[in-house]
Amino acid sequence: MTSPNAVRKSGRRSTAGFGAVTLLLVLLSACAPQDDIATLAVCPAITPIHKIQGRDFESALRGESVVVAGVITLRTDAGLYIESLDQDRDQDPGTSEGLFVAVESPDARLQPGIVVTASGTVEELGEQRDTQTALINLSALNICGDPQARPISAVTLPLGGPDREAIEGMRITLDSASIVTDVYQLRDGGFRVSRDFYLPQPTEVARPGNEARQQQSRNWANSLHVALPPGESTPFAVGDELLSDAGVLGHDGIGPRLYLEEAPRLIQQPLPELAAPSPGALRVVSLNLLNYFNGDGLGGDFPTPRGAETPAEFESQRAQFQAALAMLQPHVLAVQELENDGFEAGSAASDFIEDLEQATGHSWAVARPDAPQIGTDQITVGVFYRTDKVRAIGPALLLDAAPFDMLNRVPLAQVLEQTSNGVRFVVNVNHFKSKGGCPDQGRDQDQNDGQGCWSPTRLAAAKELAPWLNALADSEAQGKALLLGDLNAYRMEDPVQHLIAEGFWDLNASIGERHQYTYVFRGQSGSLDHALATVALTQEVENARILNINSGFPAGMELSPAWVRNSDHDPIIIDLQLVQRLDD
Repeated sequence: MTSPNAVRKSGRRSTAGFGAVTLLLVLLSACAPQDDIATLAVCPAITPIHKIQGRDFESALRGESVVVAGVITLRTDAGLYIESLDQDRDQDPGTSEGLFVAVESPDARLQPGIVVTASGTVEELGEQRDTQTALINLSALNICGDPQARPISAVTLPLGGPDREAIEGMRITLDSASIVTDVYQLRDGGFRVSRDFYLPQPTEVARPGNEARQQQSRNWANSLHVALPPGESTPFAVGDELLSDAGVLGHDGIGPRLYLEEAPRLIQQPLPELAAPSPGALRVVSLNLLNYFNGDGLGGDFPTPRGAETPAEFESQRAQFQAALAMLQPHVLAVQELENDGFEAGSAASDFIEDLEQATGHSWAVARPDAPQIGTDQITVGVFYRTDKVRAIGPALLLDAAPFDMLNRVPLAQVLEQTSNGVRFVVNVNHFKSKGGCPDQGRDQDQNDGQGCWSPTRLAAAKELAPWLNALADSEAQGKALLLGDLNAYRMEDPVQHLIAEGFWDLNASIGERHQYTYVFRGQSGSLDHALATVALTQEVENARILNINSGFPAGMELSPAWVRNSDHDPIIIDLQLVQRLDD
């Protein structure tokens, strides 16, 4: 077994020692002990914790009455985590020396560093396979022996199931970098860390099927759920390094959790910076609006079906978008999750034009089709443009036949002409069917290949979209087109790979070992949002990047500056230097 006093390779060592514990006992000695807790001069005979834990996922002593002894390593409202004293440990690295002792609202004298004995029944807590071995139905719980420094064991990711079982309930620290990979539940005190860097969605880097399943297994082994100490609420982000990762590998009834013993100390990554467009460049931004609903446009009709619950919440949302738009400095904006209530005064589109003009100080317009609205879904896509930079050529075009009559939202394409040089290109914005609401049967049910459900429906959308957009670009814009939006498919999934096979270039393909991403889900990051270009346009792409200002930050927490976490997806920025072809 790893040494109980092991130290991280970074040189950090636990600061727990005898001083604080001794002071605690001096203070406690002035208090009369409760009737059910005694201070024993000699510890009674015990069953070793490692014998209770064993090498299996469940204890061989389940249901038996035992007496255990150990030093308290962590105190919770539901009980105590204790760890074997030095003389009681074995040399088997496959058996844990930690144990959970279930006692509601433990006595105030039972603090980390105190040695206790407990009599009770061995049980497994939790409903999953990975349960927690515990001592329940206590008949005795007493302080025993002198206070001790808490043991600590250095462990290394990856950790498979048996590896985690072997350190269940023990106080540990990670001997490699602990990188934050998920903060979605940070406001509730939970996050996740991984070894060395954040984890990719399996189908972001691997093809669906066996490759994706293998990547998923690697991701699981290389990460740990972490719980903050009670009362901690400081926000941080994906990519930050956790320096203070000492804690007990406990359990929350669902799975293992590393319960930190002190407030997190972190090396925080700087916010990404975005330079202004270069002279002559046309900046196109793709942005998910996270359900931009403005009620009736006059302050009424709240709560909205998908967006803001109150007028105040909507005003906060629009202020955040205005800050983001001022920072992004777009000339053309392709959006998803805009309320689908047309284009007239009081519509969400009309309100959003006001946001754009307030944020940029320039006049804007929205691309309008020959239809009162785009499809029948509650949300829609849209294209907005600065009227001093580009003009619309004809009405916006819609692809509203199957498979866009249901599930996949209707795509929109607008031919635009840059006012400074007369060069035309097509902007197409999409929002394919999500991975949620899985059917129980049929081709669209989850095939457990990493693509989630509805993948055939998304693939059908890609197959219809590619020839339609190519034909439009060839006839109206010298073959130049941008395909943007939320395809609800990661980079290696069938819909995206089909578009690439049809000749579209992925403008945000990962470079080097670190993948790019626009979305973080359950601690894994990948690109649901894409920027693809026809071959004719690729040589005129000056810059293309994903700006990670949203998905890696916690929801529901106060963040700064105002444009951070304006959506749950990250925006994509494409700067174009359009050139008129000589054969036009």
